[in-house]
Amino acid sequence: MHTAVIETRTLAAQPTVVRRATLPPSEVTGWLPLALGDIAEWLRHRRIVPCGFPFSRRHQAADGLVVVEAGFPVTLPVAPNGLALPSELPAGPVVVTAYSGPYRKIGTAYDLIEDWLRRHHDRATGDAWEIYHSPPIGCPDEWHPEIVQPYSIAYGNNTSAIGRRGVAGTPGP
Repeated sequence: MHTAVIETRTLAAQPTVVRRATLPPSEVTGWLPLALGDIAEWLRHRRIVPCGFPFSRRHQAADGLVVVEAGFPVTLPVAPNGLALPSELPAGPVVVTAYSGPYRKIGTAYDLIEDWLRRHHDRATGDAWEIYHSPPIGCPDEWHPEIVQPYSIAYGNNTSAIGRRGVAGTPGP
């Protein structure tokens, strides 16, 4: 059995350059490598070096569709230009876990984060994102993303978000 480590961090707001699309969930994994390739090429042509790993973020839309952003963190915000759009990953406390396994079962990692938040009486704030430390190309089962979920710390919770850790399925601090 895989034991998931849940870690907390506090992040600064991060400007990003993304491509955005509204898709059925079943089309996201096919679209993602193409979108990231387009943004990487857009950055290369402008001699902009990403300051982090590629990521994707999904926002629930109407009729079962999802709005997906795929892109890279950059040092400074960029102006909209064709398919490349400015965006931002939010500042604040986040819960993070790494996922390794069949991509079709990645929901189990999101469930672990939800369980951790519930046990700590905290709540998710905003949409999670996935960071790909290796390029998300080829078989999605080989992507091994890190999942980042913004959250708010419950009022009266004595434990600082900085460095708070727990192993999924066990009580936290």
